[in-house]
Amino acid sequence: MAQRVNGRSAAVRGRWPRAVALALALGAAATTLTACGSGGEVTYAGGTFDEVTPGATARAASADEVRGKKLAVEGMELLRTADTVRMGVDMTTPKGHQKVTLHMDRDSNCTGTFDAGPMQRGELIVVDGGTAYVRFSDASLDAIRDMAELRGPDAAATIRERTALARGKYLKIPAGTDSSRAVPGMKCDLDELTDKMVGGPDEGDVIKALPETRRYGRSVTPLVETEGGGDGEETTVYVAASGRPYILGVEGIEDGGQTMSMRMSAYDEPVVAKAPAAALTIDISRIRGGGALFEV
Repeated sequence: MAQRVNGRSAAVRGRWPRAVALALALGAAATTLTACGSGGEVTYAGGTFDEVTPGATARAASADEVRGKKLAVEGMELLRTADTVRMGVDMTTPKGHQKVTLHMDRDSNCTGTFDAGPMQRGELIVVDGGTAYVRFSDASLDAIRDMAELRGPDAAATIRERTALARGKYLKIPAGTDSSRAVPGMKCDLDELTDKMVGGPDEGDVIKALPETRRYGRSVTPLVETEGGGDGEETTVYVAASGRPYILGVEGIEDGGQTMSMRMSAYDEPVVAKAPAAALTIDISRIRGGGALFEV
């Protein structure tokens, strides 16, 4: 078993922002997509967000490195303790390009969108951690129907009927059903996601604050973390340059064939997660008794 240091395995020591961002990105994607392509569970156990204090290191940290580490810790703490946040994940995996956006609170309410390819695009709503409502885009339903046409007349007829039922409607999926384990968005809770944010920077971590710039339509301070503090892979965290240093984005997240970027916004803004009107929903039990919607 890999040795753990300050909540991280030795393999990610010296890459604290990357490790936390990776856990958040995979967690958000896994809660939303039926197949996020993560290649396995990502967990980080133990550790706390500790105050950054000067310590003996191999060399004296520069002023930009001291400032970078301080801003990184403050930004991560603001994210960890936010009542709500909108989190977007854009990832390229061996299974293809996938995108997720979730606006979550700590009462298991969320709204969002998902895109895992032509047949898996749409939107979702989860209310109080219970019933989920998933609506596939018309283009996705068309792609599913077209795929079924290639599998013979019986499959085509079945899928035509199901896609017709689903078109323009939210699939109503109560928690605890078999279907809830096979569709996006059944676990949409900010508490669960931020529980992954453990650990803190080691004394030897190098996180350098760069000059203020513009990104995401606003002024930001880039915080660059380099693997081993040298010329290795870089992860860049962008924090707000004015006011409190809220994390607005993370880029350069890599993990064994996966590349990811993240966007954060709408801190502490209420999540409006309401059940759609009955006329806009169809209960999943109407389709194969709650089984797989588009299985052929």
